[in-house]
Amino acid sequence: MLRFALPLMLFALPVAAQDLTLAQKMERGVIMDEDAFRAMVDGNTITYNDGTIDKYSEYYRPGTNRIVIQWAESVDPGQQTCDVGTWYAQDNTICFDWFTTGLVCAVWVDYHGEYISEIVRDGQRAGGLEVISTITQQPLYCEVGMVSLDLGNGDAG
Repeated sequence: MLRFALPLMLFALPVAAQDLTLAQKMERGVIMDEDAFRAMVDGNTITYNDGTIDKYSEYYRPGTNRIVIQWAESVDPGQQTCDVGTWYAQDNTICFDWFTTGLVCAVWVDYHGEYISEIVRDGQRAGGLEVISTITQQPLYCEVGMVSLDLGNGDAG
């Protein structure tokens, strides 16, 4: 009897793991440090999903900490669907400093090859779980808009 039960139990393990919620996977995953995060994103376009639909994509310029984000759709009429920024590691979080939307930090975990992030505010996890739905090497081209610089002589740069 045990000979038949053991294979059935082993077969059931992956199904049970797939039934975990994103929050449970987040708790059980391995926290990614800066090196692991850089290895995942460098030169890639990453698309994020909230568990149901793709929300946005980010392109991480190779060899830099510069990134471009493009939201799948505008939240507010007239809102830009793109932004640019930089990222850096701080303790166990990866922080994104966006040109128009400001600073956002998240903790990242690797749950058996599934990458999940959670927003961090004031050092505490604050929900907003997202999972990576795709990683491609296709650059993301997104029009962020014109920026004029005052060169001090009245000419815009």
